[in-house]
Amino acid sequence: MGISEGLALVFLNTFPRIFLTRPAQTIEANAGLAWFAVALPLITLLIPVYMLLYVFQRNQGDIYAVTQQLLGKVGARAVSLVLITMFVSDAALLLRQFAENTLLTALPFMEFNNAISWYTVNAVILCYLGIECIARTAYIILPFGVASLGFVMAALTPFYDINLLGPWQGHGFGTAVRSGIAVSGINFGVLILFVLGPVLQNLRTIKRAAIFGLGGSTLLKALSIFVFTLTFGTKIALEKTIPFFEMARLVYLNRYIQRVESLFIMLWVIAGIMSIAIDIYIACYLLTRALNLSTPRPLIASLALLVTGIAMIPPDIASVIRLDTIVTVTLHNAGLYGIPLLLFAATVFKGRKKKSWTSA
Repeated sequence: MGISEGLALVFLNTFPRIFLTRPAQTIEANAGLAWFAVALPLITLLIPVYMLLYVFQRNQGDIYAVTQQLLGKVGARAVSLVLITMFVSDAALLLRQFAENTLLTALPFMEFNNAISWYTVNAVILCYLGIECIARTAYIILPFGVASLGFVMAALTPFYDINLLGPWQGHGFGTAVRSGIAVSGINFGVLILFVLGPVLQNLRTIKRAAIFGLGGSTLLKALSIFVFTLTFGTKIALEKTIPFFEMARLVYLNRYIQRVESLFIMLWVIAGIMSIAIDIYIACYLLTRALNLSTPRPLIASLALLVTGIAMIPPDIASVIRLDTIVTVTLHNAGLYGIPLLLFAATVFKGRKKKSWTSA
């Protein structure tokens, strides 16, 4: 795989929450500076990326092999367990939220079990086709998805009201900085590039895919929230549980085509399934490496069933949204910043130890 496939994997794994309730939560926490709180993590996310690039310059292989070289087999399995937990929890949270929102917006009479099963089956099929198939499909779909989002935002131009952006400082820059960094864990999908490692050819490919994937995803999310605030204002935003769907509903083309939200729902369903499939595949891949198996294929169905079971545990969507925030702030942040820091420290320590032995 090359830069395009890596970029698409990162983009599709870090972007889908823009279709869920996350933008409304961000606007509630930051008011007029919500777009800034979303854009800010792009700077902090480059720190773990560059730490891992430094580590991978001095150690060969995927993240399991590199961790094994630095921390031994036990350390590699412990780091893999943390990463597996992160990807499984993300898949379960996304699965539940996308299934619930599909029932809420498009299929209100469908059974919940059928909706969540439909997402799971499609994600499993993608996983069996392999990560290269997922990445290349994502790369083909990505331009159409971005163009569709751009079209929705452009079509809302007549509704823009610059007065709705005020007060410009929101709840304060300090609040926006704290809020943005606290939930930056939703972008932990950038670690996929280091999990797959050699599949992406070389470090130059990984670096460019990480920067362009994260940059494109973060800036489009910030732009979407900015346009939503410009269209609805911060007070009305608090009443909309799925802000981007409300933006799509506002678009009226003409008397023949009329509205475009049905096409928009197809876009979010595709993005949701692909993001869930990427999470499940990466968790299976790490499990395969930790257990020294030859292929992840036998694990896919079992892990998907586990993800579905976890997704169905919370009693309602409000509990899922609260849980999503808690998991992002704790587990995903810890993994995103803690694992690169640990590997970076081990690489520096190992380098100094080698140097001292050589000097002696």
